Amino acid sequence: MPRLDARHVFVGISALDGLLAAGAAAHTLAAAPVVGAVVATQAALTASCLCPRCPWLGSVITRVTTTRSEVALTFDDGPDETLTPRVLALLAAHDAKASFFCIGTRARAAPTLIRAVARAGHSIENHSWHHSLRFALFGSRRMAREIDDTQHLLADLSGRPPSCFRAPAGFRNPWLAPLLAERSLRYAAWSRRGFDTVDPSPARVARRLAPGLVPGAVLLLHDGHNARDPMGRPVLETVLPRLLKELQGRGLRAVDLPTLLADPDAPHPSSHEAAARPATPTPRVFR
Repeated sequence: MPRLDARHVFVGISALDGLLAAGAAAHTLAAAPVVGAVVATQAALTASCLCPRCPWLGSVITRVTTTRSEVALTFDDGPDETLTPRVLALLAAHDAKASFFCIGTRARAAPTLIRAVARAGHSIENHSWHHSLRFALFGSRRMAREIDDTQHLLADLSGRPPSCFRAPAGFRNPWLAPLLAERSLRYAAWSRRGFDTVDPSPARVARRLAPGLVPGAVLLLHDGHNARDPMGRPVLETVLPRLLKELQGRGLRAVDLPTLLADPDAPHPSSHEAAARPATPTPRVFR
C-alpha cells in the first residue's frame, strides 16, 4: 500500500478547516464545534512539525535495530574552533567514532576543522546552512537552498557528500521529506539527547543520556552552542569522557551513524570483541 504524501494530507486538512471556518462565519454551521475541530486539527499538524521523532512527516531515524554492540554518537551545531578539536582528541583517546552534523556557515568559516574531522575517520553530515529556528516555516525552495549549499560545501571540504540530514532543533514540515529523497539523504533524529545546549549541569545531562546506552541507540550532543558549567567550561568536556568510559564498560562501541545504519545485522570488522560482550540493559547514571 503506497504511503500517503504528508504534503497532500496537510494541504487537504488545512483546506477542509478553511471550508469549515467559512461555514461557521456564514452561520451555516454551528460555530463552537467548528472552532473546536479546527483548533484540534491545526494543533495536531503543528505538533507533528515540532516533534523531531514524529513519523507522520516521513521516515526518521531514531534508533537502529542491530545485533552489534554499537551506538551512534552524533554532535550538532559545529564546527567550533575551541570545542571541536577537544572532542576529536577525546574520541581518538577512546578509539571512538562519531557523526558531526555541521552548520554550513560555520563550516565555511572553519574549513580546516572540517578536514580534520574527515581525516580522523568521522562522518560529516548536513545540519542546514544557517541553522534557522524558523526552518520548519520555510517553503520547499528555501529548504532546498539550505540543504544544497551545505551539501556541496561539506562534500568539497571532506571529500564525501553527507548521507544524513538533521533539521535545526529537529523542527520540520511536510516539504522536507521529498527534498531529502530527491537527494538520497536520510533524515536523522535521535533516541536520547542530553540538552547540553541549555543545561549547565553535567550531571543532569548525563542522567538524560543514561537510559539510552543500549545497542542501536543514536545519542545527541553538541560541539557547537554548548552550555557552560558554573566554572565556565563547556559541559561536553565533562560529559563526553565519562560517557565514552561508560560505553566501554558496557561493552558498547561508539561509531558514526552511517556505520550503524550499514547492514545493521552484520558484524562490523573491528567490533567482534565488543559484540561478544553483552551490553548491560539496565539504565544507570555514569559518573
